[in-house]
Amino acid sequence: MGFRLLCTGLLYVGIAQSATLPGLEAAARQQLNEVFATTALLTDSDALTLGFVSFDPNEYLPIDNPDFGDGNSVSLRNELEVYTLPWSWNLGLWQGWRSSLKARLSYVRSKQELSLFILDDPTLDLNDDRIYSLFLQPRLSYPLSSRWRFHLGLGGHLMRYDNEFTFRNRQSKLLQPELDGSLTNISVNAWMVQPEVGLDYRFERGRSYWHYETSFNYLWGRSFDVDRPALRAEPKSWRWLNGVSMRRPFPALMTHQDYRLSLNRIDIGGDSVRPFDTHHYYEFSAEWLLNTKTHLPLLDNIGIGLQLNYGSALKGASLILVYNVD
Repeated sequence: MGFRLLCTGLLYVGIAQSATLPGLEAAARQQLNEVFATTALLTDSDALTLGFVSFDPNEYLPIDNPDFGDGNSVSLRNELEVYTLPWSWNLGLWQGWRSSLKARLSYVRSKQELSLFILDDPTLDLNDDRIYSLFLQPRLSYPLSSRWRFHLGLGGHLMRYDNEFTFRNRQSKLLQPELDGSLTNISVNAWMVQPEVGLDYRFERGRSYWHYETSFNYLWGRSFDVDRPALRAEPKSWRWLNGVSMRRPFPALMTHQDYRLSLNRIDIGGDSVRPFDTHHYYEFSAEWLLNTKTHLPLLDNIGIGLQLNYGSALKGASLILVYNVD
């Protein structure tokens, strides 16, 4: 998320400071810190959803609010490829605590043409970012009452970031010897730990099922197996999610089908703030679910929906596919 903003902004910083090695090292470390912290948030489907077929809702609804989206944010959403394959397992009970394990494999890519010296030479450079991620999180939850449940977890990320920058502009080519290996054309591995604590409140009223959740997690990590100081990253960030959702069956004629509405506020801090261009944002979704558990054992439900992001660099709307929705 925001890798185009990261690369253009930090390359400007790196170029401006490239006359001194300490300045270049600081720009490179800042880029890596933000890339790793941003990827962790990008691949957390609880806190962010990109979907497919993104668009600006201002063009289709009678509103004129740039926080709902604009051409730049929709372009940024469309340039990002985010693929996540999640798993979860229930491991059993222990003295009233229920244990589980969450896991996901993720791939993020952003590829774009950049104009660093457009006034001197209109030729565009090509930047290609790829991030591979493995996440594991053992979790424990404990019922405080019939409706309240406390949970905590300790997650771990293992990431690899590959940058491929093609210098095609004659001005930027002059800087390639100094930038390569520190700011461009680099491969960096990193590990990160992510402790989490939260509360859930669930209840049924009539035919509706309500769920409120608040959860806080902190992220800290380091790069490893690097051969120069500029690549010694130490990402730090945090996010606090507060969300409410309502799920209700459709009328009797539409059997085994539900609709679900949800609204989340996500507060963020640390190295993820600048790429997202905000300290908090909102996500709203409306989903149509088909219950499939009796036909497909691995899928409780599958559906399609509309998602809206408000207030971040990825503001805008998109269609989403969902499955195994609570």
